[in-house]
Amino acid sequence: MTTSAGAQEGKARDHHLQEPDPGQASRGWEPRPRVCVIGAGVAGLVTARVLRNDGFRVTVFEREPEPGGVWTSSRSYPGLRANTPREVYSFSDFPYPDGTDDFPTAAQVRGYLAAYADHFGLRPLLELSTEVTSVARVKEAEGDTGSFEVTVSPVGTGDTRCRTFDFVAVCSGTFSIPHVPRLPGRDRFAGSVRHSSRFQDAARFTDQRVVVVGGGRSAMGIAASVAERARSVTLVCRRPHWMMPRYLLGTRMDRLFVTRLAEALLPPYHRPDPNGGEAPRQSTFRKMAAPLLRLWWRGQTRLVPRLAGMPPGMLPDATLPGGLEKSGIGTEFYQALREGQAEVERSGITGFSGPDTLRLETGREIRADVVVLATGWRTALPFLDEELTAEVQQDGRIQLYRRILAPREPRLGFVGFASSTACTITSELGAHWLSQCFRGELDLPSSEARECEARGFDRWATQAFPDRPEGAFIGPYVAHYVDDLMRDMGLPERRKRSRLREYLGPLTAERYRGVADERRQARTKGNAGSHRDA
Repeated sequence: MTTSAGAQEGKARDHHLQEPDPGQASRGWEPRPRVCVIGAGVAGLVTARVLRNDGFRVTVFEREPEPGGVWTSSRSYPGLRANTPREVYSFSDFPYPDGTDDFPTAAQVRGYLAAYADHFGLRPLLELSTEVTSVARVKEAEGDTGSFEVTVSPVGTGDTRCRTFDFVAVCSGTFSIPHVPRLPGRDRFAGSVRHSSRFQDAARFTDQRVVVVGGGRSAMGIAASVAERARSVTLVCRRPHWMMPRYLLGTRMDRLFVTRLAEALLPPYHRPDPNGGEAPRQSTFRKMAAPLLRLWWRGQTRLVPRLAGMPPGMLPDATLPGGLEKSGIGTEFYQALREGQAEVERSGITGFSGPDTLRLETGREIRADVVVLATGWRTALPFLDEELTAEVQQDGRIQLYRRILAPREPRLGFVGFASSTACTITSELGAHWLSQCFRGELDLPSSEARECEARGFDRWATQAFPDRPEGAFIGPYVAHYVDDLMRDMGLPERRKRSRLREYLGPLTAERYRGVADERRQARTKGNAGSHRDA
């Protein structure tokens, strides 16, 4: 249940006044350890707050002139909304104000994140319009000093300066560098070609022939946003992704799919077992239930397109749950197709064939004044030096212990890289886990065991999510992943007194609103205690 805007503001301000004194939290640490946080999006803001409250001296570097990450005004296209409802896409103790859409718009999310930074006193920690260009261990003649040298550059100045930190938390996210395919004949094309990250004003496309390349959420969202004003709109893709309706038979999607029960219907999650495989009990259950699960997903594969109003030409190749790693929410583009405002070409592009034409792999040519490349992002860590990069990235795939920690460098963490259907929840709990690790309060296995776990997860993810090359993706397995983090921190995984509410209720952020207090109590008492919501 949300509060009014004024009530939210008051609640947030009161909470800020009651937040722990960092000096008290760091009793025995003199001087307080310094942490560099890279990025001020969802993950960066919550990580900065958790670390500050746990006694660290925090500096956040953000290359954009405002916090918000993927939601900043320079990266948001018209019509962009959160993929999940506001109760899921929020932090545990800071609800959206009344009047916020069920699925918040980009402007609403941007305002929410700005309010979060203001009300919890994070602005003084932020160094905006400042890009991190290098992170390397500080080494002297006798070896590693246990700190990092971070080189930063104020955007547009060409100047650089170096800072030293005890820990680094990378929160720059998986959507950091636009993937722009090289299309032959670009010099022949007289029109505009841009990546979807540079699409901000739909009005500029009035009376233009627009071609959008891509089959995912951004491609369909952009195509739908210009359909009413463009002269023509053509979506070009080889394989369209699953796009789910926001409501199924009048029920909001999170109440059906973002639950523990829904996760139980998925293929088995990665189990960090040194011997591999599943626990015998679960394996036996799955063998018995396999025919029913196949029937269930076959039925969903037929039902979802009907409920979404999906035209036959947009039906994905994969049978559910296959393809969920690329799925999105929103069916506006399907409506544009039905109303004749857009068309689809199931093909790839071989290149530009003239000043206003593109040639498809089918041999057909289509006319265009504007080409929007909704072709995704590359996960890159260009600021890490070669030594650190080699420790966390193999063949372009990020390999991290618990999707957070560099396996052989416990002073280097990554929050927000465990992309999921509830990224605010996984980021917030990831921040608590990392802070506990940085404080030396987490019972970590050996570096060899951490490497083994990271490699094992990567093998599982390669099979479970073949279309997600970044490596740390967990997708719909939110409860499974969060349970691992809670268990590591010695905190209860189950958050509801009622088993029905635990398994059937949506995994909303408020379930975890007491984690900071639980960690402090455990630190004081020497044990995790217990916590259950009503």
